[in-house]
Amino acid sequence: MVEDVKIVFLKDGREIRLLDETDISISIISNGKTVYCLPIPYPNKGYAGGSLSLSASDTYLLFAYYSGQSEEAFALFKIGDKLETVFETPYLYGEAASYGFSKDEKLLIQGLPNSCGWDWKDCVEQGVFCENDEDGKLFIEFGHVNMLDISQKAFVKHSIRAYPSENAENFSEEYCPFMSPKMIDDSTLKISLPWGDETL
Repeated sequence: MVEDVKIVFLKDGREIRLLDETDISISIISNGKTVYCLPIPYPNKGYAGGSLSLSASDTYLLFAYYSGQSEEAFALFKIGDKLETVFETPYLYGEAASYGFSKDEKLLIQGLPNSCGWDWKDCVEQGVFCENDEDGKLFIEFGHVNMLDISQKAFVKHSIRAYPSENAENFSEEYCPFMSPKMIDDSTLKISLPWGDETL
């Protein structure tokens, strides 16, 4: 279980804080004083928690949050004296979302599994997340890798298909559910999956 991050620190000495015990807001703190506060509308599907993270250059702030009902969303802000909204998503189906920026910070990648825990046999027997591909071969839709082109504000979803063998074993409950997407170079993405790391 990864705890939500409520405070991040900028290289210029300022802090950004998430307050969400009652109403939701994000504040910029300078020298111990609140110099800016952005109220966040309460999501209509509920709110179970959220977390802050920064791009490497402190250009962008990511506010990722979840409903507690297998739904995840995020809002991306550009950091200045204020927070400028760059892009935000509605709730998307999935659990344990994780994020990564490309090195040039032109892309934001979201790894979004459909579930935190996987039982291959139950999925097949109950038909959960199961579909047949164009050749009639059974696959399980593991989740999605979603990419945001920040400058173009273009959000593209890519489905991850898993083809379990007949003797596929379930994964240990101790496996890390986070995909932890990371751009290795301009055209190669690395993600962590229960059966090992994959490059795309």
